Amino acid sequence: MRSPRKKLLLWLTAFTLIMACVPSVATPVPAAPLDPNAISTFILQTAEAASTQTAAAMPIFTSTATFTVTPPSTFTPESTYTPVGTIIFPTPTPVESDQLYRFKHDYQLAYYNYKSRTSDNEWPVEKWGLQTPEMVQLWVNREIGSGTHRTKLNGAWEAYIDLLNNYNPRKLYYLKANNTALFDGAGFPQLESVSMGGNIITLDEIKNGWGRVHTFDFNNPGSLEGVNYITRPDLVHKFIIIGWSRKTKTTYVADPPPPYGDMYWPLVSSRDVWTPLEFLEAFPLLPMVVTGVIKQEIKQKPEAGSDSIGYTLAAGASAQVIEYYPSGSDVWGRLSSGGWIALLRHPKAVITYMTDWKMETRPPLPPPAVK
Repeated sequence: MRSPRKKLLLWLTAFTLIMACVPSVATPVPAAPLDPNAISTFILQTAEAASTQTAAAMPIFTSTATFTVTPPSTFTPESTYTPVGTIIFPTPTPVESDQLYRFKHDYQLAYYNYKSRTSDNEWPVEKWGLQTPEMVQLWVNREIGSGTHRTKLNGAWEAYIDLLNNYNPRKLYYLKANNTALFDGAGFPQLESVSMGGNIITLDEIKNGWGRVHTFDFNNPGSLEGVNYITRPDLVHKFIIIGWSRKTKTTYVADPPPPYGDMYWPLVSSRDVWTPLEFLEAFPLLPMVVTGVIKQEIKQKPEAGSDSIGYTLAAGASAQVIEYYPSGSDVWGRLSSGGWIALLRHPKAVITYMTDWKMETRPPLPPPAVK
């Protein structure tokens, strides 16, 4: 039996071995005082890091703003849009006016050697003759030859072109043929983006020598009641023939031959179309002072049948014109003193300038009702 002394010695030895296996505890080091600014900086850095990581983990969304445009419900003699080319003139009563242009005729263009395109030696006279529609192509890009556009003229648009031509079957047969200008090659209802010489347009934009042509809004034109060549010749165009006389070596402009005669179509496109500015003649800028050549009454409205305001513009007398009102092939001017005068009329189908106001580009021949 072990003695008490030996037991005590064994317990001491075991305790020593156990303590030798326990890791030593580091001596505590007093902490430095806390800096409030450092704590704030640490919190901010932590928040920014968390935000960055969260954003990186989230899918990317692209937001596209949606705008709803409410177009005017009706057309009025004055345009309701605001074009890029709007000019505000410094008159006593400032007048805002859309710049008007006419498409030049073949004989005004170097492109056709200042003659009818049918005079060219390469023109297929045997196939097409010496007369042809005086088409002016409207391009989809600002480059000649970039291609024209086709707009499907069915539904209400077909009803409108029928109305413009008084539902005359012969006129409509000619207009809608697949080998006649407007629908050439594709056939009705695929209207090609074209106009014809002498017709009026306005421009929505001018860029690098080109103009973006203002047309009807294809999807929402508003009310078309009363909108025709007489009231809106900038939106309803007249069919024109250009020809070449071998006998007199001259170019001439005419209506299509009987039984077709006067024909019209809406200037409409379902996409933007452009024309070179060199193909256009701008109306003289307003305001301008004109001098009477032929005595005329000053009218209450821009119409030949309108009542007089009680005054006349005598030959040799001058007045200031501040606004244009084209009506069919005629042009009227509003005077700063009040009332309207004719600048260009067609009595007995003869083009007549009533004042010294003039343009080189002749309008289409007037409709029979006003000749």
